[in-house]
Amino acid sequence: MVDFTASDICASFISNSRRASKNLIKAGKIGFDLNNQDSKKMKIGYVRIGDYVKFTDESQRFALHKAGCQNIINDNQQSNGSGLTSALELLNKDDVLVVKGFEILGKTVKGLVELINDLHSRSINLIALEDCVDTGTVEGRFLVHVTERLLLMNKALNNERTHLSLAVGKAKGRLGGRPPALTPEQKDKAHAMIFAGVPVREVAKQIGSNQATIYRLVGAKPI
Repeated sequence: MVDFTASDICASFISNSRRASKNLIKAGKIGFDLNNQDSKKMKIGYVRIGDYVKFTDESQRFALHKAGCQNIINDNQQSNGSGLTSALELLNKDDVLVVKGFEILGKTVKGLVELINDLHSRSINLIALEDCVDTGTVEGRFLVHVTERLLLMNKALNNERTHLSLAVGKAKGRLGGRPPALTPEQKDKAHAMIFAGVPVREVAKQIGSNQATIYRLVGAKPI
């Protein structure tokens, strides 16, 4: 049996939605006309280039200029996401962030949903041209909502699996959490050495531990 994670399902859902949206747009069933959007809205384009980005810098800029972006900000492998941060800071209420595709943002599915929700809370929309998604439309918000629900489902399933694994381990005599820092024999030896006046540093060295662990064991604090 193949075990699919919510991330797998989300990726598949987005991919299928992308194909479906393109087909509906071609058939004229839904609209994705960038030229009919409110001209008062500031459109800020974001470009990211790198070894693992399939879109070239030129193709991204061409698409963003065609979409009517008044300002285009870019990131490269050395900028470490500072361009995206700058773009997000420039956006105000009713503005639009435009990218050629979701992958340009360099986010996980969870990170993408969090970004879209953050923009939505600021009354800012996100348009992904290649994905045919505009979060300012009913279709776009629906896609985000379903993806968000899938992520919550994945979190719930992971919690359930964790609790089940702990229960099985407990039934077999295994306890969860980190293993003890010292064995019972090491603890006895450390206590004896401390009571004999051996410095904590020397105790830790001989026990094969560290001073912080010895201090916790004997209840003393370093001066």
